[in-house]
Amino acid sequence: MKMIYGILFLMLILGCSQKTANLTKNNDYATKSIDENIYIGNEVQTDIDSIIVYQQHAQMMLNLQDTIGARIYFEKAFDLISTFDEETKFVLMESASYDSIIQLLNSEYEKVYRQEIYDQEAEEVREELTNIEEEAFGDSTQTALMDVLSDSGFSAIPLAINQRVELALKYFQTKGRKVFTAWLERTGKYENMVKEILQEYNLPEELFYLAMIESGLNPRAFSYARASGMWQFIYSTGNYYGLRSDWWFDERRDPILATHAAAKHLKDLYDRFDDWYLALAGYNCNPKKIERRITQYKTRDFYKLKRLPRQTRNYVPTYVAATIIAKNPKKYGFFIEDAQPVVYDTVKISECVDLDIVAQCVDTTFEVIKELNPAVKRWSTPPGVKDFVLNLPYGKKELFRKNYENIPADKKRSWVRHKVRSGESLSVIAKKYATTISIIKNHNKIRGTFIRAGQYLLIPVAQNKNYYKKYETYVSAKPKKRPQKITSLRGHKKIVYIVEKGNTLGEIAEKYGTRASKIRQWNGLNYGQHIYPNQKLNIWIPESRSVEPEVNKAEISKNENIYIVRKGDTLWDIAKMHNMSIKELKRLNAKYSNRIKPGEKLKIKSVSGG
Repeated sequence: MKMIYGILFLMLILGCSQKTANLTKNNDYATKSIDENIYIGNEVQTDIDSIIVYQQHAQMMLNLQDTIGARIYFEKAFDLISTFDEETKFVLMESASYDSIIQLLNSEYEKVYRQEIYDQEAEEVREELTNIEEEAFGDSTQTALMDVLSDSGFSAIPLAINQRVELALKYFQTKGRKVFTAWLERTGKYENMVKEILQEYNLPEELFYLAMIESGLNPRAFSYARASGMWQFIYSTGNYYGLRSDWWFDERRDPILATHAAAKHLKDLYDRFDDWYLALAGYNCNPKKIERRITQYKTRDFYKLKRLPRQTRNYVPTYVAATIIAKNPKKYGFFIEDAQPVVYDTVKISECVDLDIVAQCVDTTFEVIKELNPAVKRWSTPPGVKDFVLNLPYGKKELFRKNYENIPADKKRSWVRHKVRSGESLSVIAKKYATTISIIKNHNKIRGTFIRAGQYLLIPVAQNKNYYKKYETYVSAKPKKRPQKITSLRGHKKIVYIVEKGNTLGEIAEKYGTRASKIRQWNGLNYGQHIYPNQKLNIWIPESRSVEPEVNKAEISKNENIYIVRKGDTLWDIAKMHNMSIKELKRLNAKYSNRIKPGEKLKIKSVSGG
């Protein structure tokens, strides 16, 4: 018998190897993972190759109906993607093949796991502020302090005001007022709890406002980089600090557990840098990058560090501005009523219990228990997890223990005895009951994927029958509210641009001397939403502009010179070479940043102009 199992196992391995070979053979990414005209370092190329291999293995697991195995590879790929800094992401945006592999990973993951997607308001605010500050200050971090300190009372973290902080203050008071008001109202929910935990670790209570700019104080926040929870931990960092997660639950979304983990992480960062601005920068990106910049530029002054990732440059001033307002909201025109504090009791539980049973034990509703437990992703506490922390309404702990003892073991979870119909597959049945193929297989001791008509399967389901009809469908399929398209813009005229294969929003924005965020706004696109070939985009350009940028590039005047960027060139080098200022060179080429790439054509001073 052992020999038979050994032969079957060998056949499975050989089959998997053949599938992998076919994937590699049929996948263009395996031989050409990045476009030839994109210049990246060997380390990034290695990471991209690994992402492609992880995607292939995930697909192979899905072909074998092993969704748990596939998830492991998906998470490995997303973890690698989240390590890329903003500069690397900007370069990779130019690659159509990289964009395709990211789209494939996202679409496959969402399709199989129906991952919960929540409003990424904080992430979008940081991106918009980054664009505004980049337009105002370029890509330099250096901004002279104005020797002005906020009068928001004593703060262990310096709340020094400079031009960047002033810009963020103005943004939150104007364009960002609505979302910032919502954040301020949420502070009442978690402020006392978070500050008490920070005090346990002898950390400044002002770090509470870091969660505000990370997630808008939303425990269910989930970013495009797969960062989760109020403190926006990626999987690897959360796991390092003891936050567990799987298909059933995600402790990164538990406000108390995640705050303890964030406090440990921030304490480690401060011990590492002995400076709060540098520690906060290290929270936003890889701390090793901050250390390299400190060594390279021989300064520990955050505002004197050069070549930081673009979002990190603006992360600290955004935090400072948010903290200044939050400590003295009335001074800045915010008159809000704090939400009531979230208070609850906790118990540890090591068995799978339907949340509807929990609700019955404490005389409340399924919805109340679900709201109190953002870490629970399904209808029950996770099976096979020891000491899972379950949140209960305040004052109900003893009532729960008393009633729970009287619940028979077979009633703690609800089961459906499903009779397999002709033509039904495990995937169809799993979808019907809002569960996974692996869970059905585990509970019914099914080795492969074969089932037959007339066979009975035991399937764990929510006792609250509306769960998988209402709650699960709502959470997983809830569409993100799309912004409205701009139909007119004063002082501008509309151009319809047809997206070509390989185009990115950044590339199109640069052609027209505008920003990707504006194109998204004009066309009702969400942040992170992909564009596709032959898609029509409305571009608004000033009425005074007589011709489109494409025409200028195609019909360059004979009196103008063109310089083709070489590897290693900077705008400063090119400007100095042609006796121009950087500002003049950027104006001539309608550039709003200092980024250039090899092969790019730049206009320089015309011959007649000297």
